Amino acid sequence: MRQYYRRDRLVEVEQLEGVVAVQVDAHDQDEAQARGAALGSSGRAALREADVDDETADAFERARWVFVRPSAETREALASAEGVADAAAVGNVIRRSDGRVGIATDLLNVQLVPSLSPEEAESELAAAGLEIVNKLNFADNLYEVRARESGDALAASVDLHENPKFVFAEPSFVEHIPQRLHPSDPKYDRQWQWNNTGALGGVPGADAQTEPAWERTVGEGMRVAVIDNGFDADHEDLAAGVGPMSGFYSSGVVGTTFTPTTQETGNTDRTHGTFCAGMVGARHNNERGGVGAAPGCELMLVASLIDQVDTQTTLARAVAYAGDPSTEIPGASPSDGADILVSSLGPNGAEWDLTSTLELAIEGAAANGRQGRGLAIFWAASNGKNVDIGMDEVVSHPDVIAVVRSNRKDKEDNAARGPDVELIAPGVDVFSTVPGNAYSTSTGTSFAAPCVAGCAALALSVNPELTRDQLRKVMHESADKIGGVTYDSDGHNDDYGFGRVNAAQAVALAEAIP
Repeated sequence: MRQYYRRDRLVEVEQLEGVVAVQVDAHDQDEAQARGAALGSSGRAALREADVDDETADAFERARWVFVRPSAETREALASAEGVADAAAVGNVIRRSDGRVGIATDLLNVQLVPSLSPEEAESELAAAGLEIVNKLNFADNLYEVRARESGDALAASVDLHENPKFVFAEPSFVEHIPQRLHPSDPKYDRQWQWNNTGALGGVPGADAQTEPAWERTVGEGMRVAVIDNGFDADHEDLAAGVGPMSGFYSSGVVGTTFTPTTQETGNTDRTHGTFCAGMVGARHNNERGGVGAAPGCELMLVASLIDQVDTQTTLARAVAYAGDPSTEIPGASPSDGADILVSSLGPNGAEWDLTSTLELAIEGAAANGRQGRGLAIFWAASNGKNVDIGMDEVVSHPDVIAVVRSNRKDKEDNAARGPDVELIAPGVDVFSTVPGNAYSTSTGTSFAAPCVAGCAALALSVNPELTRDQLRKVMHESADKIGGVTYDSDGHNDDYGFGRVNAAQAVALAEAIP
C-alpha cells in the first residue's frame, strides 16, 4: 500500500507488485509491444489479477504504455540514473479505492505559497529536488514538476506535505479517461427509460439518469432477486447474469417444493418475469438487445407463482429465500441472499390482503437480510387510475417500497396513489427482454419497480455497507421532484412519492455516506 495527499487529505492506494509501466518510443502499438517484450515478460496477467479490464489496458497501450514484469537488466536500468533506453517515461501501477488504475511516474503538480516571488518559488523547487516541467499560469506559483530525488510522485507528495512553503503537492497520474458510457447494444436507442432524448414527444432528460451513474458503476457485486411467475433464464441478454441462487417453486402431491436452477424451467407464464429481469439486469455491450439499469449485477431469478396461481405462502417462501437461502436449501449461507429484492406480482385492483405469513417473511427479510443490514424490498403498486394504495396491504406495508410509473414526459401515468407511494420511475412504453431471445415494449408499474431496484443496486454497489434504511433514504433524497406538482414539507406527493428515481444522484449520495 502507498500513500499520497490530495486536497490536503491522505489517500491510500495499492501499488501492483512486480509490474511497471513504461512509455516506449514507438511508431505504433505493435512496435510498442515488441519493445516492451525486450524489457521483460508481459504484465497483462498482473493487470487481470487486479481486475483491470482489457479496455483500460488497451487504451494505455494505444498511448504506447506497456506493462512489464521487468527483467534483471531492466530492473538495473530502472534503478540507474540513465533509466530505460528509449523510454519516454516509467511509472508504478497503482489501483485506487474506486478500482481505477493509474500510473504514478515522477510527475506531480505543486503550488507554493502565493507570497513567494517567482524567483523565490523556483529556488524552493530546486531546494526540494524538483525539476520544473511547466509553469501553469492559471494560479499563482503553480508548477508541473518532476521529483528527481523522491523516487516517484507518491513519495514526493508525502515528503512535501509538511513543507510550509508548499500549498499542495499532488501526483499527476496517467489514467484512462474514457468517453461517457453509452452502451453499444443495438436496441439501446429504443430504451428511453435510460436516455430520453425527447423523441416521440418525450422530454429530454426525463429518464432514470443511469448513463452518468454507469460511469461509476454498473452494479458489479450486487445480487438482485426478482420474484415473478417465471423467466426465460436462457435469454441471450440475461443468461450471462443469472446467478446460481436462482430457482423455482412447483406444486405437487407432496406440496410445494423449491428447485434451485439457473436453467429454463419450462414455465408457461414467462413474459412478465423476463421483461422485469431485463429491466434490472440485461447485459450491456454484448451486441444483443438493450440493457438493464444495473447490467453488471447478478440476477437471482425466483419463480414463485407458476401460471400466476399459488398461495401467499409460496410467495412468502420466495421472499424469505431471497433474504436467507438457508430457509429453502439446508446448509446454504445467508450471505448468498439478495442485496436487493423486487417483485411486480399482485392484482391490478386496489385491494390485496396481506397474510400474516407473508408479513412475517417481508418483515424478516427486511430486518435481517444482508447479514443484518436489512434487505430493501421494492414492489410495483397497482396499475389503475387513482386507486387507493392503502387498500393494498402488501405494497403499503411499512417494509415495502412502493413504486408507480411515469411516462416519457415525466408525468405520472394511471397508477395507485396515496401516502405510501415512495418512488416513481419510467414504466410506459419501456423496452426490455421477452422470451425466445426477443424484445418488446410494454407498460406497467411492473416495469417501473425493477427500474428502481436496478438503480438502487447501482447506489448500493458503491457503498455495500449501507443499511436498508440508509439506502431507502438515499433513494428518497436523490429523486427528482417532477410533475409540476406540490410536494409536502417531507418532500412527498401522493402521486409521485418522493420523486422520479435518479440513479446518478443516488450513486453520488450513497458514496458520500461514511
